Amino acid sequence: MTAAASTKAALRAEMRQRRRAVSATARARVAASVCERLLALPLGGMVAVYLAGPDEIDLTAFVEAALARGTRLLAPRWTGETYALADLEGLGSAHLRVGPHGILEPRQPLADVEPAAAARLPTAWLVPGLAFARDGGRLGYGGGWYDRLLAAADPQAQTLGIAYSFQLVDALPSEPHDIRLTGVVCESGLVTAERGGDCG
Repeated sequence: MTAAASTKAALRAEMRQRRRAVSATARARVAASVCERLLALPLGGMVAVYLAGPDEIDLTAFVEAALARGTRLLAPRWTGETYALADLEGLGSAHLRVGPHGILEPRQPLADVEPAAAARLPTAWLVPGLAFARDGGRLGYGGGWYDRLLAAADPQAQTLGIAYSFQLVDALPSEPHDIRLTGVVCESGLVTAERGGDCG
């Protein structure tokens, strides 16, 4: 294991533990704040979102409001080999399924669009992760799924990590496959890779 990989593994374990320690009340409060901030941002006409796991920041309020506004939303869906983006038309059982990795995902695929082509559609991406750096670095879960999706994204798209303030760190070890984000949204604000700043 390289030094970078070892450092990443230790930080993943630390951040998983810290996220698990967040109370349900605090998690709901942070989700409400983050969703409010996202709804105030100019994200464009098509947004790629994630469907939160148990310890991730829940974007339900943002998704419901964005759909009500007529924003087209996309979310990752397992293709049998990898993740690709599919239309997210709602959060009910008619629109979602539990994927093979236990993650909620759109029930219907994005018709007639190749995975790489679908990744170029969003004007903004809302991306989960375990840690984020002020320069745009992101520490994911180790599978590389989002790095592969983002590698095919429109270079002009906003790519925003969604995080608790404690997930923002000064720097992260970087490897060639790591994709940098344009910013991070925490409960107390937006940190851009260009200007830096602090979510705390």
